[in-house]
Amino acid sequence: MDAMTEKEDKKRPLVSFQATSTGPKCPFGNEVVEFELYEGGCVCLSGNSGFGKTTLATYLAGLSTERDLQKLDIRPSIQWDPSISAPGERCGVLFQQTTLIDSLTVAANVCVALEACQHKSPGISSKRERDHKIQKLLETVGLDYARDGPKRPTQLSGGMARRASLALQLAQRKRVIVLDEPFAGLDRTSAASVASELVHLRLTHGTSLLLI
Repeated sequence: MDAMTEKEDKKRPLVSFQATSTGPKCPFGNEVVEFELYEGGCVCLSGNSGFGKTTLATYLAGLSTERDLQKLDIRPSIQWDPSISAPGERCGVLFQQTTLIDSLTVAANVCVALEACQHKSPGISSKRERDHKIQKLLETVGLDYARDGPKRPTQLSGGMARRASLALQLAQRKRVIVLDEPFAGLDRTSAASVASELVHLRLTHGTSLLLI
């Protein structure tokens, strides 16, 4: 497995990651897989299927435990920038299948994400301010608040659904987003649109990406 990192001239990384093979059950062939992610940076974990890319990425996102990796003969080490004190702001995941709630509109999905971390958003104190925040988040990922906000997830194209899912990650202030084959199943136009929004997020919001 290889970790390809865009070189960044920043003060310090948002996160430093290292995974060391400790035995025969380890899925990757390297003795060590390590990378650093800087603000606005991008790392791609490359390797054949079954080589542990998803295993490492889900651990970084907090979806598995150190004990889970130890069972696979992997010893992980993660060091986050101390300024990112809230674990919930560290890392999110954009799965191939969206995490949107089908019974809610796109705008309501974003609202739920905002309310989940409301204690981190003291500026949102009224419905008007909340709606303005939802509008800004949707526009950030290339969706139109008036046109797309009232839609149900089932009314969205694949590319639009991926962008709406990105808005959920931004609503939760994720500094790093894991992208699980973000262009899989999309036609060329939709894939190009999602790729453009990802570049926009990196450049304007400093969001860091881990591609698997």
